Amino acid sequence: MNENLVVILGAQWGDEGKGKITDYFASQADFVVRFQGGNNAGHTIILDHKILKLHLIPSGVLHSTCKLVIGNGVVIDPRVLQREIEMIQAQELPLNLAISDRAHLIMPYHVEMDYHLTNFQNELAAGSTRSGIAPVYADKLYRHGLRIADLLNKDLFEKRLRKSYDFNRAVIEKVFQQSIKHTFEEILTEFLSYGELIKPYVVNTTELLSNALANQQSIMFEGAQGAALDVDHGLYPYTTSSNTIAGQIEAGSGIGLNQRKRIIGIAKAYLTYVGRGPFPTEMEQELGEKVRHVGQEFGTTTGRARRVGWIDLVQLKNAHQLNQFSELILTKIDVLSGFESIKLCIGYTLNGKPFNQVPADIENFRQLVPVYETLPGWGSLPAQLQVDEVPKPLLNFIQKIEEEVGTRVSLISYGPDRNQTLQIK
Repeated sequence: MNENLVVILGAQWGDEGKGKITDYFASQADFVVRFQGGNNAGHTIILDHKILKLHLIPSGVLHSTCKLVIGNGVVIDPRVLQREIEMIQAQELPLNLAISDRAHLIMPYHVEMDYHLTNFQNELAAGSTRSGIAPVYADKLYRHGLRIADLLNKDLFEKRLRKSYDFNRAVIEKVFQQSIKHTFEEILTEFLSYGELIKPYVVNTTELLSNALANQQSIMFEGAQGAALDVDHGLYPYTTSSNTIAGQIEAGSGIGLNQRKRIIGIAKAYLTYVGRGPFPTEMEQELGEKVRHVGQEFGTTTGRARRVGWIDLVQLKNAHQLNQFSELILTKIDVLSGFESIKLCIGYTLNGKPFNQVPADIENFRQLVPVYETLPGWGSLPAQLQVDEVPKPLLNFIQKIEEEVGTRVSLISYGPDRNQTLQIK
């Protein structure tokens, strides 16, 4: 295993606290790379009462020597990027940012399309953040998408924008029977101005990361969302629009690694979900509301209240099968402190028969009944936890997860601050 290649991935439905963990590991990394998704993902970093909520710029921004890379697999809304750059500059933090010239641009009409598409899909809609993510990935595959490289060439950008704009306008007007809100001229003028903002950061990330690899520098890859939201392997159609698993790293960052990486899965001690799909382990309303309040379970991007459930070890095992985690990190251990007992889903039944895997059939997924094992809970944890202070019930909880999932838990997070993190193995 190459210890210079570290991958941080969500092992559940996203919102596992990856931002904090990524920041924890970023202190040892020369590069932090985003390789998929867009500003539909959010991560919160807290250090010494300083709070940064980011959606595009990778974690690691608090470390002055760390290079932050937005890979070609990321889709970029320049409006959001501008706000984040200005926010970081206002905090007087250094911004060592590199943006792939092959990354695709989210245009205003993509955001419009997202609203109309979600309304059209109705009950089959994925619970979109309506940030334009699905439409821009669709345009990428239609091959009339717009890339960062296009934005830096005025004549080429204008020519390609015309095709992309006309196509999307036709869909909005003729399929959804709505009026497009932005004119071609407005978009052209606005986005050419973003070219000047972005230009200093644009690089060939394949060249950048290949050189880093050759020089044995450490690279950390930061995933967005979680394994259950992968567009191929997640709960389709209630997924995101990109591949969220480790197999996307090389394609989305533009570098052939061809060697084993340290792949770290992040999971909460419980489960949260903001989508509209089935959620077998969802807690009863009163208990779910308690956990939501204590854990501050509201989306970084949307502010929506997250649905709350017991940890699902069938899904977590499936995430391990998809990613081959070297280890797991459990976050928000403290949120369950004080519970008399804690449930873990160790299997399902379907039509009264055992069914211990994640089904592809959405209707089967709706019919799943969780099989729980109940363990004693643990009491409150100190502000600075030491290894010999970890309560026995918490150790039993961790051991059960390891047994069911098939990989070790190496570290636990027991509070929002970066320093409230304990390596246990």
